[in-house]
Amino acid sequence: MARNLRKFVNPKFTKTIDLGLLRRLLERYQDGLHGLDLSIFDGAAVGARQAVRDFFAGSEDAYPEGLVADLHRVAELGNANGLRLLQEQAVRHRVIITPERDEAGNDLRQDPKHVALRVFLDHPRLFDAASDMLALTARTALAEFVGIEEGIAAQINEKTKDAFERDSARMFEADLRGRYCRVGWYDDDDEINLVVTHGSTITTTPIVEAGAERVISYRAAEHAVLSYSSAAGRLKIGGVAKARRTAFAEIFATTMLNRPSFFAAADAQDLYTLQPVERAGFGFTLNHAFDPGIRRVQIVEVQADRITTDLQTGDERVWWSIVTRDSRDNALARFGEANHGTSFGDNAWRLNHLVIRVHFDVGDRRPARVTVKIKPPATAMFKRQRFEGRIMELLRRNGLCREREPREAFAAAE
Repeated sequence: MARNLRKFVNPKFTKTIDLGLLRRLLERYQDGLHGLDLSIFDGAAVGARQAVRDFFAGSEDAYPEGLVADLHRVAELGNANGLRLLQEQAVRHRVIITPERDEAGNDLRQDPKHVALRVFLDHPRLFDAASDMLALTARTALAEFVGIEEGIAAQINEKTKDAFERDSARMFEADLRGRYCRVGWYDDDDEINLVVTHGSTITTTPIVEAGAERVISYRAAEHAVLSYSSAAGRLKIGGVAKARRTAFAEIFATTMLNRPSFFAAADAQDLYTLQPVERAGFGFTLNHAFDPGIRRVQIVEVQADRITTDLQTGDERVWWSIVTRDSRDNALARFGEANHGTSFGDNAWRLNHLVIRVHFDVGDRRPARVTVKIKPPATAMFKRQRFEGRIMELLRRNGLCREREPREAFAAAE
């Protein structure tokens, strides 16, 4: 943590940051500062900046824990992606982030860290919303559930929000994560996004402070994310322990949809398949001609499992697995070349997962690349802050998403 903190308050930052903003941040913890007298801000700017540099270059014992946490939160949004999120949430909150100006009225060239700190101090609700969206888009591994019907809208009002937050808090408390639970609610076209901030399990660690040893215990904040599309009846959950994902889905179904067991059908998580790849064999490639903005799709990794089946019991067993990678061409074709005579099917080989790399044309010489791992039956893992809809369409067009009729799902649930 200390290395990251010192990177945030590097000499460039301390030379250029608005001293008024920095003083306001430090004043929040003035009783816990050791070795920094805030009266330095009443004097010359040069002396104040030097004193701040010396302070942050000194012992970490001088930093209050809250100050370190605040600086890390600001640092998370203190980059180009964070600035974009702050601007998007400013529009949503009807806040105008105006450029800072000098005494002559000229714009000051402030990097994203400066903007993030200003928003953190002046617009905390906006900052929290942007921080929530960062947690939402940073998730790559999402558990997905499909409901027994499509077109069931979430009932979003104060009563249902309170019920969801209350039941979620009980779930986290049962896992010894404390009762704290804050939910951010965000609409995105036909999708509702929730970011649930909750406590982690208690961490106890010895520290050295003021020349003496002591033990502190703290509960770090963690984030769970949830997205629901009413049109598709699909729920995505991230940041929740595997053993709790079904329970979390049930909380949402009960409180927000008034449909207990909505995501409890036997095939609610039977969403992805690699059977089209196995049927086509080692010559399989993904067709992307329908999307002119996709330059190229590579298969960069495959894992194949050697399966045997007990003819009496029908039980399957994995004898061994082979992982093949090829970052330049086609890993599936390389696997076939290296393993002559292999075939996919019962009592033979079966694909465990497939990793593809999608190259999107964004108007630059170099395309934007997104890596996607498909692992049936329930996992499509990729960074979803960009191109999610186009990637899902690519998977559907190539038969890697299972088509599921809601009526059949309803019958299965019954």
